Amino acid sequence: MIVLSVTKRFVYILSLGLIILTLSVFLGVYLSFFIIYNLICAVLLIIDYFISPKENSIEIERIGDEKLSIYENEAVSFSVYNKNDFEIYVELKDEMPEFHFKASEKIMKGKVPPHEKREFYYIVVPKKRGAFVFKNVHVRYEGKLKLCMKMFKVKLERDYKVYPNIKNLRKYRLTITNNRNLRDGQRNLKMLGKGTSFESLREYVTGDEYRKINWKATARGQRPIVNQYEPEKNQHVYIFVDSGRPMSYTVRGNRKLDLAINTALVLSEVVNQNGDKSALLLFNTKVNSMIMPGKGAGHRNTILETLYHIESTNLTSNYDEAFYYFKRNERHRSIIFLFTDFETVEEAESMLKVLPIISKNNLIIIIVIKNESVERIASDKINNTEDLFNKGVALELLNERKKIISLLNKRGVLCIECEAEKLEYTAVNKYIQVKNKSYM
Repeated sequence: MIVLSVTKRFVYILSLGLIILTLSVFLGVYLSFFIIYNLICAVLLIIDYFISPKENSIEIERIGDEKLSIYENEAVSFSVYNKNDFEIYVELKDEMPEFHFKASEKIMKGKVPPHEKREFYYIVVPKKRGAFVFKNVHVRYEGKLKLCMKMFKVKLERDYKVYPNIKNLRKYRLTITNNRNLRDGQRNLKMLGKGTSFESLREYVTGDEYRKINWKATARGQRPIVNQYEPEKNQHVYIFVDSGRPMSYTVRGNRKLDLAINTALVLSEVVNQNGDKSALLLFNTKVNSMIMPGKGAGHRNTILETLYHIESTNLTSNYDEAFYYFKRNERHRSIIFLFTDFETVEEAESMLKVLPIISKNNLIIIIVIKNESVERIASDKINNTEDLFNKGVALELLNERKKIISLLNKRGVLCIECEAEKLEYTAVNKYIQVKNKSYM
């Protein structure tokens, strides 16, 4: 069904009628002139409606990638084909799930040459992971005389899947390929000489460790020769993601769970690119999903599909269930990155009771995100009694948090607290250090 509206040009033409009306007052025939002028405008509008393109002369389809990254600027694109023999001006407006998406400009405008296609797009920022349906597209196009605007609706339903930050994978792949630095962009991913697997022989250079000198090769070549090592390959690296209550809180507008999931995806990619096998375990009150160690494009897609729809809950996570589940299914000595958080010393101690289930034969690295809002309150100046109370509570919470981290580290568990924006770099660099046996 086509709906009709008028253009600015038609409004301007009607406005000229006021001038004609004013002149006709002096001639004494103002009513006749006014009626005739408006009839002419109405006839022109009707003519424009009937000679203008029909609805089926414009073809519209959704194009572009249906995979979107959370918290990133993403383009939602359309192709408009003009079947007419003349140029047309069109406006498009998409029906998007506004509660979970933010768009600055929602209306797409432009001209399409005759018998040509043109791409239109608008930018959205997804605020939530999962699958979302974008429904109809509302179309307005100008009449041939540019007096009327015809409007109709096209049913173009399409599912868009919002994933963890896929764009970060491209960045890290490029970094790995170029063997550049990764700690805040400044640490090498591959550090030969600090691994445990023999790689090759090379001539001694200043700074090499004496214990790596190969004396037999040195005697044969009559010059110092050292053994060069590289990290072991095909190690199992598990990424545990807790989706319980502490991970539902936000930091700088981002949920901790979303930050952990983005980091899990990046870390998995780095692990695979470095020759190891990545694995995933998602848990809350029970194990939601477990992906066994692997590598390659198919394995990456499996992890991506598993991560994109995971939601946080207000329930306390069951570490006992998660750790026993892992032990039943994995026999290899593994490196385990655990993304979780604690609010009280009691919560940390409850996890410590069952941590030996997996810590005896595996290396555990726990990474938590700093609570910046509490730190800010703790550092604020005191202006009144309420500020004094808030600061006291904040300092107590921070003190408890330090005790938790200290308690974990004393028990031989690597526990790292970092800022939200440095979560990916912290996890990747800790993996690098572990691979090069330089984490202690």
